Amino acid sequence: MLSKSYRLRARGSFSYVRAHGAKVGGKLISFVALKGNCKRIGFVVSNKIGKAVRRNLVKRRMRGVVRELLPRLSCGQMIFIAKPGVTELSYAEIKTRMTTLLVKAGYLSL
Repeated sequence: MLSKSYRLRARGSFSYVRAHGAKVGGKLISFVALKGNCKRIGFVVSNKIGKAVRRNLVKRRMRGVVRELLPRLSCGQMIFIAKPGVTELSYAEIKTRMTTLLVKAGYLSL
């Protein structure tokens, strides 16, 4: 679980980042980010992904990846958006896809 200081939670915050942020698309995971002073990360997993058990599994895996990469992330508000088909990916595959999105967007220092 990410600590409260790193969570993007309010609906207005999600809307603002999606409207004004830079978007990087992937086949199964997309990324939207907006530069800022602090690190705040949110996850969107819609009902199209599956039942609650599947959605929660995807969110747990995505949170785990972010927890590992957190010290290397740049500051800003970020949203990861899962698309249908992401449930077939393993943790390692999700990690590589999220890492490539972060590198493309310039939010991950290598």
